[in-house]
Amino acid sequence: MTNQLRSNRAYLALGSNINAEYNISRALTLLQQLPNCTEWVSSHWYLTRPWGMTAQANFINLVVGVTTHYSALELFAEMQRIELALARVRAEKNGPRTIDLDLLLFGDAVLNTPRLQIPHLGLTQRDFMLLPLLEIAPKVQHPVLRIPLATLAQDVIDRQIIRRCDTE
Repeated sequence: MTNQLRSNRAYLALGSNINAEYNISRALTLLQQLPNCTEWVSSHWYLTRPWGMTAQANFINLVVGVTTHYSALELFAEMQRIELALARVRAEKNGPRTIDLDLLLFGDAVLNTPRLQIPHLGLTQRDFMLLPLLEIAPKVQHPVLRIPLATLAQDVIDRQIIRRCDTE
């Protein structure tokens, strides 16, 4: 059951390398139609090299922030429903995809289940997650380390961003 009394600020990463502009625009529309979610904010869009499986097209990635009354697991379930609606197929790990929605942070929650880890395990390692997040929430803190995420930006290991896109 959705907790109508408490709201949390959540940050979601979006990425696509199959008809990327269309699929990201569609995912944003579907996300913004979710009940119990308000105050959406979006980073710029970034052209990025693929992470993991590199023999595929470049991606477009961005991060959005939202205030929600969903629990973390409820929001994650809605994100997975949107991935299915946009024909997300998990044929290969880190392979090409119509849409990839990741829950990066959910308030100050720390969650480690087989289905969902918060904070997202790649958040402090991948520039295409961390830098767009810092663009829209420069003062956000890491819920485990209890330090501003901005202090970790220079230590990012995986640098996939090629450039900021003009498309928004």
